Amino acid sequence: MDDNLENRPVESTPAQEIKSENAPDVGFPLSQPKSKSKSGIWVFIVVLIIILAGGLIFFLSKNKGASPTASPTPEGQGLQMENATEPPSPTPAATPLAASRAKVVVEVQNGTGITGEAAYLQGVLKGLGYTNVKVGNSSTQDNTITTVTFSSTLDQGVVQEITGSLDSIYQQVDTQTSTTQTMDVLIVSGLRKGATAKPTASATATASSSPSASPSPTATPQ
Repeated sequence: MDDNLENRPVESTPAQEIKSENAPDVGFPLSQPKSKSKSGIWVFIVVLIIILAGGLIFFLSKNKGASPTASPTPEGQGLQMENATEPPSPTPAATPLAASRAKVVVEVQNGTGITGEAAYLQGVLKGLGYTNVKVGNSSTQDNTITTVTFSSTLDQGVVQEITGSLDSIYQQVDTQTSTTQTMDVLIVSGLRKGATAKPTASATATASSSPSASPSPTATPQ
């Protein structure tokens, strides 16, 4: 009997299998390795957030330091706004030229023999503001060129204004300057634009039985 027991093969069970069958499933769960793809996505998201935040901070700081630009406005509206913000500059009560006109002494002489030429120019000058204008007759009555002589101390604004007015009226104007002239302006009129010289009457000899006194010369019309 003992021989049979000794010769009987004994079935051996691995200890690991016995332990796994008899031991309950109790223990800590094993940590699973994180997926590389998920970790890469999170890194990309974090980097993107940092870039966006940096760009936003830079944009805000740049706009804060920059001066605001004016938006385009329709033509005319901008001028109205500009005039509204700037106070109008006060206009002078009287210009220097206007003050000079009242002090200027002018003498106009009729040099054409045509009636009313001196009075006509007197009216033109008074219309400009020259109140002290005298009229008379020139020693010559056949002038075609208008001559104007200014005092050397006269204001240049007056010189330019009177010269321009004469140029617009007369055919030709000769301008001169004097250091000894008593009046400020002396004008000897010539022919106006479009006018012709006054015809001179030819002297005719008439027979007379008795001598008669020659008539005294009369002043020519001014």
